Amino acid sequence: MRSLLSSAGLVALALAGAAEAAPDRRGGPLVPAPIVSRSRRVESRPGGGKVVVDGIYRTSASWAGGHPTSAKPSWVAIDIGPGYTRLLISWTSSGNHDYTDRKYGAPVDYRIDTSADSTNGADGTWRTAVAVTGNPVRTRAHAVDFAGQRWVRVVVTSLSPDVFEWGLFLDEIDVHDLSRGGNDVWVFFGDSITSAVFDRAPAHQPSFQEAIARRHHGYYPAVVGAGFGRLHHADAVRLIDEVLALNPDAKVIALGFGSNDWDPVAFRADLLEVVRKVRAAGRIPVVARIPFRADSPVDYPARLNAVVDEVTARLGLLPGPDLHGWFQSHRERLTDGLHPDDTGAVEMIRLWAEAATTLYP
Repeated sequence: MRSLLSSAGLVALALAGAAEAAPDRRGGPLVPAPIVSRSRRVESRPGGGKVVVDGIYRTSASWAGGHPTSAKPSWVAIDIGPGYTRLLISWTSSGNHDYTDRKYGAPVDYRIDTSADSTNGADGTWRTAVAVTGNPVRTRAHAVDFAGQRWVRVVVTSLSPDVFEWGLFLDEIDVHDLSRGGNDVWVFFGDSITSAVFDRAPAHQPSFQEAIARRHHGYYPAVVGAGFGRLHHADAVRLIDEVLALNPDAKVIALGFGSNDWDPVAFRADLLEVVRKVRAAGRIPVVARIPFRADSPVDYPARLNAVVDEVTARLGLLPGPDLHGWFQSHRERLTDGLHPDDTGAVEMIRLWAEAATTLYP
């Protein structure tokens, strides 16, 4: 029967399931936010923009937008088609590693326009839905009203002063449908492991999105990777407010820090504060058990995971994946005793998708 259902039919079934499922005390079920941009018609200046809807991330096959200015902007326009009332537009510049890296082609000043009557991405009447100045990160997602519109266009006017010589590089622009109240939007906030594992590179497929889609028909979550190299628990407290502010439409905040830490008492206080802030913002926090480290004679993650377990149980959180147990049993998948190799990354993504199951109907 599944093979006879269109993607729209699958989304309708998922929405019906979400509506019928009893609300979960942890925040589920999530409402689908299906991706609607793949393989759509694309126009751009300069050319080559079609790669932003091919579903391939973190490769050399990115859109090279040159060095845009306000007088001569670079833009890429996607013909989404009619019938949608609200969309989430997510762009990535995955040549950058950390969330706050912009050197390798991330836009700093840009806007998102929509049009009902354009024929080629350049003509017609356009209205500005979002205008951003001083963007500090390598990936963003913006919800926009889209009733009566057909095209969406990302217009870049400025890059970081230290941008590399080739200028603007965007590997994907994902557009998700929020018309029916979709909130299946995730932020993965953590350390360098988070940065690497959730980059959606070909070697890290199936990605979290693909893993969820395979388990839950009609779903394809929007995901922002917010990883910071050398992140400590105190940094998490300092940074979480900005991460939440930059991602107002994210419903789930996946927390993956602790690999650089060792003090259970200090870790507990800061983990509680991060979770408090996430909940106060109306989001769902999910805390992963910290991966095992093979490069240390002391198993500090095990000590900190006792805190993760206690906080998760005490606050009634959805339990995150047990990354410690898996990597302790598969130490060969740690390239330097700390960071997963490609196979380890895919397994880590799988564990996250399994842990998220109860958020889906």
